[in-house]
Amino acid sequence: MIRASTLRPIFIAGVALMATLLAACGDNNGGLVNSATPPTSDFKPVPVSPIIGDVVLGNKDAKIELVEYAALTCHVCRDFAKQIFPRLKAAYIDTGKVKYIYRDYPLEAGPDGKASDGFGVVLASVARCKGADKFYEIVDDVFGNQGDLLDAAREGKALPLVADIAMKHGMTLAEMRTCIDFQPDLRASIKKSRNDGSDKYKITGTPTIIIDGVKVDDHGWENLSKVIDAKLNGTPLPAAPAAGAAPAPATPPAK
Repeated sequence: MIRASTLRPIFIAGVALMATLLAACGDNNGGLVNSATPPTSDFKPVPVSPIIGDVVLGNKDAKIELVEYAALTCHVCRDFAKQIFPRLKAAYIDTGKVKYIYRDYPLEAGPDGKASDGFGVVLASVARCKGADKFYEIVDDVFGNQGDLLDAAREGKALPLVADIAMKHGMTLAEMRTCIDFQPDLRASIKKSRNDGSDKYKITGTPTIIIDGVKVDDHGWENLSKVIDAKLNGTPLPAAPAAGAAPAPATPPAK
């Protein structure tokens, strides 16, 4: 489990390193931070069009809607993205049977359980920075590099790796910085996604899967495919796991 107390210092430790990286691109003041008030510097935000809100993957008119609440810093979410999601995509999303929506659920939170700023919000801001067309590509790339990102973050060296991912998907450093530090509506929407999910679905860990508005506790492939097939065929849903059965693991949100 990755807690807020771990991630917040990680981000702050990377600020000086990112300032050095940006200085090489003509910004001598740096000052990249994740706060409600942008840092004072000579940097001028550039035009960006981040995607705020849901991005539907697949047939928008599909019979079934599957929503995943996930965190880009959650290792269980990474495993789901790399092991189970490709099977869901091939069997149900690409075939037009299911529309899929990824919703941000950053792990960092305050004592009240509400989302707070941290590395997860930074990564989500970057994923959303180039709009809907690039969103799922960047999410997949972040999950694919999650281990390296978190290892580097523990040494305060994550932001250059984030910049590598951003530039790979056609983002400039100026666009990335603008999305991280100068888009308060974007940051607020990412945090609101967590808060709304908690309030509506009583989420206790990530990933959390919602199928047609109902939380599915077991997000393993066998159970998810049974639930989806049952809904497609109009047959009764499979019984919930017996008492004492272990559902697929999830990463609890930070407190």
